[in-house]
Amino acid sequence: MSQEAGTHPLAVLSERGFRRFWLGLVAQVMSQQMFAFTLGWLAYEITGSQAKLGFIHLCGFVPQFALTLLGGVLADRVDARKLIGSAQGASALGMLLVGLVTLFGVAQLWHLALGAFLIGLANAIDEPARASFFPRLLPRALVPKAVPLVSMAFGGSRIIAPSIAGFLIAAAGAPITFLVCVAGVSAMFAVLSVVRPIREGTRSHGSLIENFTDSLRYIRDNQAFARIIIVALLNATVAMGYINMLPVFAKEVLHVDARGLGVLASAAGIGSLTGLLTFHWIRPRMSPRTLIIGALTIYNTALLVLAWSDEYVLSFCAILVAGLCHAYFLTCVQVILQTLVDDHYRGRVMSVFALVWSLVYLSGFLLNVAGSLVGSRWALAGGAAIVLGYVWLSLARVAALRTIDLTPKAG
Repeated sequence: MSQEAGTHPLAVLSERGFRRFWLGLVAQVMSQQMFAFTLGWLAYEITGSQAKLGFIHLCGFVPQFALTLLGGVLADRVDARKLIGSAQGASALGMLLVGLVTLFGVAQLWHLALGAFLIGLANAIDEPARASFFPRLLPRALVPKAVPLVSMAFGGSRIIAPSIAGFLIAAAGAPITFLVCVAGVSAMFAVLSVVRPIREGTRSHGSLIENFTDSLRYIRDNQAFARIIIVALLNATVAMGYINMLPVFAKEVLHVDARGLGVLASAAGIGSLTGLLTFHWIRPRMSPRTLIIGALTIYNTALLVLAWSDEYVLSFCAILVAGLCHAYFLTCVQVILQTLVDDHYRGRVMSVFALVWSLVYLSGFLLNVAGSLVGSRWALAGGAAIVLGYVWLSLARVAALRTIDLTPKAG
């Protein structure tokens, strides 16, 4: 397939290797999201304790946050297909363990904790390896078009997977749901056996510590990379966790029940999916700098509106806009990184960015703790204000962002 495969982002699916990988990724991510939903349901069903439910999520967060950077170093040293396969093997093992103990009626909290830990460990290795691998399935000119599709696999699953899992739990029970998840994750093994890169990656050498410090110097020396990664991590730490505050706002501010909360939560997913579907339209109409700064500004302004809103419809609209702009921001950052990063550093740079996904759990913790001290409105507004301050006092003044050229590197 030529590099001129078309202007629409779905044109990248004409590349057979990437199409197979993407379909395997959709099956994998859907299964992981279904597993997480069912695991939480089962943990609360067994223990009846919100604190123990939180402990299960913590068991998944710790290895993912602690080992993602190591995963990035490995992604630049080891065959990415082997890393992805090993990660999904650990993931399938965790799902199978939980499924079997649930099927035989002997599930205990430590079984669920071990399953969550294995999934977190798998994600720490899989995310940077995947980010390093999929660009090599495509001509360089098509890589920017592939990023929204890869993101869509995650954004779309957050909307669909919980509903499918809920239906399966009701119709067949949690054990069958877990075993379906094993089958979905195992689909990636079949994909990896038939997919071959069209470009070989460059392997890094030396010690793991040298590889890691070298990548940090590389990011530091590229001012555009450094600043957009910093703002992504800052936003993830003090603002992205707003989704974990929605139960508080629903009950104490908007006075709605679980159904109302579900609709509010879906607004973020709908906005995010809309952003991913329309990114290809908006990106050529503004510079990367304008898109990043504009999306972050509107996103955090929407969170300020949410913080002080007393109206359900206004809160829904604020969350919808936040989801839309957040998708634009994160997708634009990933397009910049994937398009301009040297292959030699791809896994390590993307692993630093991938910390965003684990920091969102920390953000939820920090915002809720702050909310217990100063009130939920002030906590959320404070986090949004911190990001807005950084965007306009620092990020907007970075000269390197004005000269970003998203023409893919030759080779």
